[in-house]
Amino acid sequence: LVCVLRCSAVELHSIAEYSRHRHGSCVLKATMHAKLTISLAVALLYVPLGAAYYSATKLRKYLPAPAAPNHVSDPTSSLSPQTFAFVDSALQDIKREVLVSCGGVSRGYEVAVGVLGPSQPLGIKRKAERTIVTASADLLDEWGVGHKDCNNGVTLLLALGDRKVGIFAGEGATGLMTDRVRSRIIKKMTDKLKATRDHDVALRDAVAFIGDALNGDTSELFKWTAEDYVNYTIWGCVAIWGCVYLADAAYNRYKDKVRQRRLQRTLERIDEADLQAAAEEATGAAARFNATDCPICLEELPGTPGATAGNSNETLLLRCGHSLCSQCAGEWFGRGVDRAGIWYPLGEGGKPTGCPVCRTDTRIEGQDPDHHNGDDAGAGGGGGGAGGGGAG
Repeated sequence: LVCVLRCSAVELHSIAEYSRHRHGSCVLKATMHAKLTISLAVALLYVPLGAAYYSATKLRKYLPAPAAPNHVSDPTSSLSPQTFAFVDSALQDIKREVLVSCGGVSRGYEVAVGVLGPSQPLGIKRKAERTIVTASADLLDEWGVGHKDCNNGVTLLLALGDRKVGIFAGEGATGLMTDRVRSRIIKKMTDKLKATRDHDVALRDAVAFIGDALNGDTSELFKWTAEDYVNYTIWGCVAIWGCVYLADAAYNRYKDKVRQRRLQRTLERIDEADLQAAAEEATGAAARFNATDCPICLEELPGTPGATAGNSNETLLLRCGHSLCSQCAGEWFGRGVDRAGIWYPLGEGGKPTGCPVCRTDTRIEGQDPDHHNGDDAGAGGGGGGAGGGGAG
């Protein structure tokens, strides 16, 4: 198409150049030839675009209304003569025998069937399920199926070229031909077409189901088949497996939580036992040291004989057995916690964690060892003091 349009443009340009030098029949013939080429290009552009999409005009062209008194339109004779006669007879029986009260008058339901052959595609896309329903509704309006006062018409459109089946029911017939009923009939038809590739048999069954539904009987339509049992069995197994999987996952999470709680309680008991043992060891060491002065401020420790009473200062016992007053502990260590009578520094903010006397790490065992414990700084300070003493 692009090549044709390019050729047309080249020819028009040639005409313009030629017309500058000569006038006459040659220019006229070239102009006619260019116009013909452009018309052909437009036609080539229109044909694929028109064939790719559904339109009511295309449906009207492909599928004329049935010739009275027939209720089936099959312009390409896709149905066998026996199926055509059977379906048409069944539809006439429905109109004659299946009645509905409309405006005080009993009128029969009108059902019409349209069959498009493989060479008559409407251009319906594979996933455009609503388009075939729209085409069925257009068929009902175009053919005037159903009484105008009752709107009790039903149309079935079998588009073999598009591999689609559509059923549309007027408002007066939707009480019996519900969405669920129509969907089930279409499924029965499509399953039969996939299994047997016989559209005659599929259409006969569909017409029979429509007649039963308009009579109020859908037991045969919704009766379970072997395929239904297989499908529901598979989905049931999948659902059971999913429930078992979720229950097992929930049970495993519960067991993990219980295990974690037990482990936490065990660790807490171990920690308490370790802290109690550390407290007993520190108390014994403190009794041996028998310290009465704070090693930092050199004041008498609160609670010892001769200590100044009445202030908020108190004596804190470290895990190494050395004691110091709480004011110096706060300045030296920062914040800490009391566990089983022993005061443990937290080592926050870069504060030292080593004892100011023996340089032992006084934190709780198992605490982050990356905290600065003050050993190096303390040891350096002690070394400097020793050197100064030697020089003196």
